[in-house]
Amino acid sequence: MEQTLFEKIGGKNAVELASIKLYYHISEDERINHFFKDVDFRKQSTKMTAFLTYIFGGPSLYTGRNMRKSHKSVVAKGLNDDHVDAMLENVHITLNEMGIEPELQKQVLAKLEKHRDDVLCR
Repeated sequence: MEQTLFEKIGGKNAVELASIKLYYHISEDERINHFFKDVDFRKQSTKMTAFLTYIFGGPSLYTGRNMRKSHKSVVAKGLNDDHVDAMLENVHITLNEMGIEPELQKQVLAKLEKHRDDVLCR
């Protein structure tokens, strides 16, 4: 049986670490950090870990709202494609730091890209 993307990138520990590192980068990125000014990064990282685990084919832990509902208020504050691009750049930086091979990085970014329209509520 072929491994899931979740398994290929290192499983639970890798996804948890990626989520933590990602929110560090987001907090430093002036293009998007204002969307997260009142967000508890620890709590948000836990949510991101569950979401990534789910979309990468790991054990389904995600019980959060769908992407449209969870981003509706942020879209109302101006979230757009440029901000999603910035987020994906931060994901790419995070994966590079973790030593994830380029082919797996492409797969991760492709999975996330599939959610762009939902995140932007269109």
